[in-house]
Amino acid sequence: MIVRWLCLTTLVLLALSVPACKGDAKSQIVGKWEATITHKRTGNEAKLAWEFLPDGTFTAAPLNDSGTIVDKDKYEIVDNGRSVKIRSQLIEDGTCTIDRGTMTGETRGSLVKFKKL
Repeated sequence: MIVRWLCLTTLVLLALSVPACKGDAKSQIVGKWEATITHKRTGNEAKLAWEFLPDGTFTAAPLNDSGTIVDKDKYEIVDNGRSVKIRSQLIEDGTCTIDRGTMTGETRGSLVKFKKL
């Protein structure tokens, strides 16, 4: 009887911990970030302000004009919370690796670096 109760309790705790882990990964990136997008061929850089929202969407705007949205779409946490897949015209639907307050990625035509603000 006690063994059955312990097994049931363990299963319930495991079921509750899985959503908590997923929420934690998203909470790492929710907020404002500064993105530097470097074109591989020319070396030209563009700096943008990105805001990742809790509902799985983001907005991107010039650093000096946050009222002018230049891109808005969805993002998805992948690879057990280690990466974020960004559906964006600016970075060619890139995937970035999350490392605390930074994210980095590479697409066919550019390098992308995010720094949390």
